Amino acid sequence: MTRPLDKPPSRFGRFKREAEEIIESPERVQSLVGQAVQKLQSAGGDRFREMREQLELAIAMVRAWMSGDYPGVSRKTAIILVAALLYFVVPFDVIPDFLFIWGFIDDATVLGYVFGQLRQEIEAFRRFKDGGAS
Repeated sequence: MTRPLDKPPSRFGRFKREAEEIIESPERVQSLVGQAVQKLQSAGGDRFREMREQLELAIAMVRAWMSGDYPGVSRKTAIILVAALLYFVVPFDVIPDFLFIWGFIDDATVLGYVFGQLRQEIEAFRRFKDGGAS
């Protein structure tokens, strides 16, 4: 299980700054989401089940934000989620993904941080997605 971190993982700030630019372009956000879905589909089986679930939820939140289906995603939250997806997609983050297991552990660390920072918003979205009140 990933554990939330108190401070951002190394170089996450760079990904946040890039995410601030990406969210200004729906086409770029859509492209990033597509890349994340594609990489997620190729990621190894049950070994990274929690990370897969977190990524699927992050992707769903970004899609709901883009479509306007869920108004509970703030701009700040969208930036952080897009930064996490960008970190996941980029093959050369702190630990390169070609070092298969270690690269995914690095990505899981970022997701743990993001999900810890956005805990309340993510739980509200999960309830919304499951048919409950937002």
